[in-house]
Amino acid sequence: MAEYQNPRLRVAMIARDINGRILLLQHVREHGNYWVLPGGGVDLGESVEDAMVREIREELGVESEVERLVAIGELIMPSRHVVDFFFNGKLEKDSGFKVKYEEGIGDARWFSVEEIEDLNILPPEIKVLFENPGESGSGEVRYLGRYESRK
Repeated sequence: MAEYQNPRLRVAMIARDINGRILLLQHVREHGNYWVLPGGGVDLGESVEDAMVREIREELGVESEVERLVAIGELIMPSRHVVDFFFNGKLEKDSGFKVKYEEGIGDARWFSVEEIEDLNILPPEIKVLFENPGESGSGEVRYLGRYESRK
């Protein structure tokens, strides 16, 4: 049995441009490439909202505004437990990002909901959050449940 470790907290932002497209980052890894929402880990003693602003600044080189929490999901595997907090938010600009290639980020691009359907996006369970953006103002936080395990 694996040794118990505290769950890792992570944050991710659903940012839309004026056309309603969603910003995704391409992660380039040895085992393959995939797309994710911008975000990352929460540091000890840091609020999830502060972590969200910091991660956007670190990954894209822009300031952001956190609007509200829209969903929570979990990845639970024998060796790790990750709890994800998904926020709607705004970026100070929608181009000219300073992507950190040295950290394995290959690209930052805006995608329509239709284009996202064909992408290798992780976790795929988040695709439901991109539909019906008008409903995101309801204030309800959606629980995405436990994701399918992935390598």
